[in-house]
Amino acid sequence: MTPPTREDLKKDAFRLFEEGRYQESLQICTEIQPAERDSAVEILTATNLYYTGKTEDAEVCFRDLLQKMPDSSYVHSYLGKVLDMRGDEGAIAEYAAAVHLDPENQDALRSYAGYLLSRRDYHGALPALLCLVRIAKKPDDVRNLMRALIEIGDAEEALALHASSGGEYGKTPEYIDALAETCDFRHAAEAACRIYQETKDKAVLRKYLGYLSRYDIQASLAAYATHAHRVTDCDILFDYILLLKSNGDYTQALDEAEILLSRSQDPVYRLLRADLLAALGRHDPALASYEQLVHDELASKNDLDMLGRVIGTYRTYLMTRLPAASATERFLSHVSRDVNVVSLLETARLYEDQNNGTEARAWYYRAYRTDYLSGGLAYARFLSAHGEDRECEKVMLYILSNVRKGDDLVYVASMILDEPGGMFRLRRLMTQLVRRLEERRTTLNTRGLELLAMAFFITASNALEVTDYAGCKYYCLCGIDVMPAHTTAIRPEDFLRLIRTCKEKSVADRPIMNVPQVHRKATAPAPSVTDHLDLDEQEQKIVLFLRSHRQGTEMELRTLLGTRRVVGIVNRLVQKASRKGIHLLEKKGVGENGEIYEYTGT
Repeated sequence: MTPPTREDLKKDAFRLFEEGRYQESLQICTEIQPAERDSAVEILTATNLYYTGKTEDAEVCFRDLLQKMPDSSYVHSYLGKVLDMRGDEGAIAEYAAAVHLDPENQDALRSYAGYLLSRRDYHGALPALLCLVRIAKKPDDVRNLMRALIEIGDAEEALALHASSGGEYGKTPEYIDALAETCDFRHAAEAACRIYQETKDKAVLRKYLGYLSRYDIQASLAAYATHAHRVTDCDILFDYILLLKSNGDYTQALDEAEILLSRSQDPVYRLLRADLLAALGRHDPALASYEQLVHDELASKNDLDMLGRVIGTYRTYLMTRLPAASATERFLSHVSRDVNVVSLLETARLYEDQNNGTEARAWYYRAYRTDYLSGGLAYARFLSAHGEDRECEKVMLYILSNVRKGDDLVYVASMILDEPGGMFRLRRLMTQLVRRLEERRTTLNTRGLELLAMAFFITASNALEVTDYAGCKYYCLCGIDVMPAHTTAIRPEDFLRLIRTCKEKSVADRPIMNVPQVHRKATAPAPSVTDHLDLDEQEQKIVLFLRSHRQGTEMELRTLLGTRRVVGIVNRLVQKASRKGIHLLEKKGVGENGEIYEYTGT
């Protein structure tokens, strides 16, 4: 019998793949000799590895393929899928590369949009979703675009999209929510009621009852009373209890809460019961309920956010019911003996509420030593509020140097830039923040990119204050470059205003973009000069900056490094290069912004 040819095996492998028989397709791919495999077989092999759950092998294969075909949208897209499956933040960069290379690759667009939607990055998902709706206009694409528009506060546009799509997607949660977001609660409730009658979807029933309560409380109370017990759904019963509570009917709410707790002992429901007991003036059972819940949550620590909510509510209750000394003693005995960051922070807030700054600071510091991130941020906020800027900056610099996860970095950045206390005025901190965000630039979400743009704007403003006009223009251009298409806190006009000011105030305005950009094919990276020299961090920063911009001034390097000791550092760098026989940079004279340095290395 004649053995199958390479082409026969290849056809069988693709056929099995199309049928969803990935393991069998992979088996055939491996039977083809390596010397006989073309790019199509290699791509199919990597894709089969992905679909069979062999993500590590798939990643290796796709990365190898990128060396051969760096401009393949398909390969970038599937590498993104692999990284996404593994929870690697680098997935976003691969998805972005895929849609950049082929804006009409629908699979890549959906993967990219889905990734962003799953992380609630609705602003970032908009361009991909708009492109998908324009190209394909599939129902799921329209629904996803409507959801993104609703979440960014553009419900009217979501309704317009619904109408332009022929109203075919009206039986969806997105259409109902869009009506509600425009405050058309009556039509939202009516639409939800119709959909529920057809689908019996409990989530839609919950929407109907919630929207009904927004314009007819009595009718909604009657509807809740009917459905809350007929449909065994804890969320609907919980909403009913909250409505009773907001309506002042604490007795009925407590009765319903007992029924809810017979179904589930969720700490949220237990906390609600304790709140209702307190509202009814039944303080002994309320206090017992709070303390039992605190004890149970401290024992499990399943959810630190929930633990903080429970302890914070307990703290507030004690301070309103008992004298300060008694409340403190009771709180310390039930909460503070358990050394965890939540207990330490809540104890600090207890003393802060009593205007005991010394004790509050001590407990915040202990929280910082226990958890540098959540405890450190709270400690830094306390220091900032009390005018201890130097210590605050020291703590925040430590946090920035140690934070690893992208989401954590974005959270820290948002605290620095949005903080009413003005941490963004701390210049060393801003320099470090820009550096850390720039390091993660390719994996930042829309919020992270907007924060980086804001950080560049503040850094540019600082440069303008010290008459570093070249540095100000440079940071403005960097900020415009990273700014996402849809922003909420900053606009391109903000940077243009600074650039205009620089040009008006500068005695001799000099261009900062000296070398025209040349688009070249990607090649293997040449050995870095830092591979040959023993450069410290500051010296490496200078080399990278000058290599990128060809020229730089003393003032620009001061801003870059956050120090005035630029001349000495440059001299040390030149000496190291000379000892290795490398001509790295030259001094080109002195200008209004200090010495001028030109990069001469390769």
